[in-house]
Amino acid sequence: MKRVYNDNISIDHDSLKKFYTKRAVEKVAIDVDAPVVLCADKDFSKIAEWTSFEIENRLPLLQLNEESRVLEVGCGTGRISKFITPVVDTYVGVDYVKEFIDLIQSRDDIEKKRTTHFIHSSVQDLMNGTTKIPFEGKFNRFIISGGVFMYINDDEVNNAISQLVEKLDDECVIYLSEPIALHERLTLNKFYSESLESDYSAIYRTEKEYNEIFDILYKQGFQLTTSEEFFYEDIKGQKETKQWMFILKRNKVV
Repeated sequence: MKRVYNDNISIDHDSLKKFYTKRAVEKVAIDVDAPVVLCADKDFSKIAEWTSFEIENRLPLLQLNEESRVLEVGCGTGRISKFITPVVDTYVGVDYVKEFIDLIQSRDDIEKKRTTHFIHSSVQDLMNGTTKIPFEGKFNRFIISGGVFMYINDDEVNNAISQLVEKLDDECVIYLSEPIALHERLTLNKFYSESLESDYSAIYRTEKEYNEIFDILYKQGFQLTTSEEFFYEDIKGQKETKQWMFILKRNKVV
C-alpha cells in the first residue's frame, strides 16, 4: 500500500505470515540457505557471500564454546544454526513460520543433539510464555541474524525485550543483525517490493531508535559493544537502509 516516513504506524501481521509462507517454498527452489531478503535476487552468488561473510567475520563475536546455551529467534531454515549446534551445549531455534521449522527438522546437514531444539512460535508468544521453551535454564547467548524486530511493532519489541531479559544469564552476549533506516524511520505496510516481487511489510528503525529500545537492556547491566554496518562492503546496495550489527554484553559481577 504505502511507504511511511517518521510516523509510527503498525504493520499488518497477516500479510507477513503469507509472505513468509510463500517464501518457504521459494527458498527450497532457490537455495535452502538463502536469506529471505535475497530470494528474489538473480545474482545467486550473493547468497553464499552473505553467509560466508557472517561466519568468518561476525559469528566469532558471539564467542561460542561448549558451555554456550543459545536461543536463536528467527532461525529460518537453519542458515546460521548449522554452524552453531555442533559447537554449543544447548541450542533452541525458533521461527514463526511452521514451514521453516518443518524444513529445518528434515535437514541431515544440521547436527541435532539431545539438547538441540527447533520450535514453531512467534517471538511474542515465546517471550510471554505462551510457547514453552524446552530448556529450563537461562541462556547465555541470544541471536537474531537477518532481522526479526523489523517485523513486529514497537510495543511488541519493547515487551519482547523486557521479557527476554528474564531468560538470560548474568553473563551473556546478544547478537542482533537487523536492517535499519539510515536517515529517518521507514515503514512499509503491504507495500509492493519489486526486488522481492511481493507485497511486503517491515519497519526500518534508525540506529538511534534501536539505542532507545536497548535502554531496557542497559538498565539490566548490558553494554553496547558493537553498533556498525553489518557488511564491510555492502552486498545489498540499498539506498535508504543498511544491514546493521549490534552486539550487547553483560558480564557477571564478581
